[in-house]
Amino acid sequence: MIKNYIWDFDGMLFDSYPHITSAFLKMMSDFGKTADYEQAKALFEVTFSTAFDFYGTTEEQKKIFRSYEHDFLLEPLAVPFENTVETLKKIVANGGRNYLYTHRGESVFYYLKKYGIYDLFSDYVTSEDNFPMKPAPDAVEYIVKNNSLDKSETVMIGDREIDVMAGKNAGVYGCLFTKEKKETAADFTVTDIAQTLLIK
Repeated sequence: MIKNYIWDFDGMLFDSYPHITSAFLKMMSDFGKTADYEQAKALFEVTFSTAFDFYGTTEEQKKIFRSYEHDFLLEPLAVPFENTVETLKKIVANGGRNYLYTHRGESVFYYLKKYGIYDLFSDYVTSEDNFPMKPAPDAVEYIVKNNSLDKSETVMIGDREIDVMAGKNAGVYGCLFTKEKKETAADFTVTDIAQTLLIK
């Protein structure tokens, strides 16, 4: 039975890609460049590096993009997906534990505190911890070891295949959050965050 839930942040707990994409397009505009919104958003949903490589984003441009992305008032705002807060609370109430593994930096704590869910997590790994990026297993293995988790009771949940594989490469279950039919190595798939409560 699953008792330990390791969550991705962007595109999983929070609907943040519209905000991220708007920040990127704003940066591009500063340099007299344009990009198609839907295409840019789709690229970011794969990985940030995928989008940066596609557009040939320089280090200077990345820095400016990050400053816009950290403008928490830039529309559209990053907000929790439907059922996110309720699901996290139910997991804790049922005796389970939540963990966070994100490539995002310290800005993640702003969002968790803003929506009153910071204390629902038992441990965190962010970009500040300098682990190899997903799908490398290192960060998941750290969470498992640091919190003495039973791998057979642990699942890594995210909206991208690299989230799933980070979990599976570490020997835990992988769950993909998606509303599309796609091939995946995930042990479980969900279309609504609340469905993770049904994972056994």
